Amino acid sequence: MYSKSEIAQAELLGSGANRYCVISPRDNSICLKIDLPFERKKTKNWRQSIQRYLSRNFNYFNENFVEWRAAKKLHKLVTHEIALEYIAPIYSLDESELGWILSTELVRNEDGTVAKSLHHHICENSTLSKQQLYKEIDKFCKFLLEYRIPLFDLNSGNMVIQQSSKGMRLYCVDIKSIARGKEIIPISYWSNRLMKKKILRRADRLKQVIKKQG
Repeated sequence: MYSKSEIAQAELLGSGANRYCVISPRDNSICLKIDLPFERKKTKNWRQSIQRYLSRNFNYFNENFVEWRAAKKLHKLVTHEIALEYIAPIYSLDESELGWILSTELVRNEDGTVAKSLHHHICENSTLSKQQLYKEIDKFCKFLLEYRIPLFDLNSGNMVIQQSSKGMRLYCVDIKSIARGKEIIPISYWSNRLMKKKILRRADRLKQVIKKQG
């Protein structure tokens, strides 16, 4: 179990609408995902407000619990080795003074630096070309479709680009959408045809975001 003081001294990696990430103070190859205090969580609509309420009162709806369930579902679809091609592994879900903490692999570049998010490469004058980013997105989508993995949240903040002497690779570091989507009736999870259409539509939307930059 991690203490509040350990987490307070850990290096911050970033913060989202519901969670923040730090480098584990015990192992710098591990990223810890931690719930933001309830009052700091952001809501855009009534659906998110309901989800925030449920996550506060029922573990099943907690963001880290959802991603833990997503990891379990993923490994019913593919082996651990196959998942490693494009998805950062999730190691454990642990209770702490700060609530539930999810431990995942911290993706690093060959030189040891922390891999930057796709969002960073889109917005911060990256040396990577748009065509290179499109190619990585296409390879990731091919992977999802080949193994019928219902990962629909193709958000630039949920992916990182790992760079090495062999080239680069896109990794997904947030897989909650494998277990939970926004559909009231989740037909895209049941139909391979609809799953394919939705993944390709989300990929195209992501490419449009990249295209509009610069």
